[in-house]
Amino acid sequence: MIFSSWAARIPAIKDKFSLNEAELGALLFMLPLGSITALPFAGWSVHRFGSKGITLISIIGYALLLYCLAAGQQLIFLYITLFLFGFFGDALNISMNTQGLSVEHELNKPILSSLHAMWSFGALVGAVAGGWTLKNNMSTEQHLLIIGIASMVFSLVIYSWMIKDSVHGEQGQKIFAWPDKALMLLGLICFCTALCEGAMADWSSLYYRQVLGDHGGVSTTGYTAFTFAMAGGRFLGDRLITSFGHKKMLMANGLFIAAGLSLALLWQVSLSVIIGFALVGLGVSSVIPIVYMIAGRSKTMAPSAALAAVSTIGFTGFLFGPPVIGFIAHETGLRIALSVVVFLGLLIFILSGKGIRKGQ
Repeated sequence: MIFSSWAARIPAIKDKFSLNEAELGALLFMLPLGSITALPFAGWSVHRFGSKGITLISIIGYALLLYCLAAGQQLIFLYITLFLFGFFGDALNISMNTQGLSVEHELNKPILSSLHAMWSFGALVGAVAGGWTLKNNMSTEQHLLIIGIASMVFSLVIYSWMIKDSVHGEQGQKIFAWPDKALMLLGLICFCTALCEGAMADWSSLYYRQVLGDHGGVSTTGYTAFTFAMAGGRFLGDRLITSFGHKKMLMANGLFIAAGLSLALLWQVSLSVIIGFALVGLGVSSVIPIVYMIAGRSKTMAPSAALAAVSTIGFTGFLFGPPVIGFIAHETGLRIALSVVVFLGLLIFILSGKGIRKGQ
């Protein structure tokens, strides 16, 4: 909800500082830069102090920085704040997922996919709330202050129900180490998925508008189908993982991504594109939760460090994927550029089939 509230106010920040597209792009790059910087620190701090405390510290810092993004009056302050916003956001990502693995361990059943579904739900709530504040002419400062205070209060209330980590590193596990072959494979699967998700976020609406041509309609309909299917897939993911296991689920996810985008690219009519995008959403939905579940059981690195290592590799998909799609689209057209997603879906299928062991 915090991240989505920030995203809803990016145009207002652009107007406030009179930024052009290039200047806005340079500013927005500070967020992923902060996120990548946080990953090794997050893995160490969660292992050293526990996910419960680091989650609370991170969410309070994240909420405070949300308001600072609106309150800043100088561009250099905004650059620094957005870097820290990315830093605290990813520290929260690692600590929350480690806490989720601990709860999962206590319950002895998969829950991580459902927890990731709540991220999708929070993003939807933040987007709706952002639209409401804009419609009612609420200032950026008022909007982000309300979201920030609500998030801090709610986090303080639920803190007492969080648990001490039950997923402990074994003797000999490391915090700062090069990921082993198994973790590198998981990182590569995560990278492919992040690139697919980033490509859909940045380019699906443009492709759908091209398909519609002059026939009218809302260009975001296809992306909306993708996001709803992704959220629904995450809510169902834990049950499916229990029934079919990690390996079969990852292989099926890869096939859904490849088949969905193939449908959208081969039959350029509105209905097939919507169905195709929804299939991609289902395919993307539970990959990262599954990868985190497997990484948390690493024999060579502590759980929090393993999550950080996999996230570092995977996050580059979000960082570099959409610009690469744009470059290919400029040279060959968007339809051919998006076929990269089909290839990535097949790659997820192959890597999962050959690299993930049964019962892993």
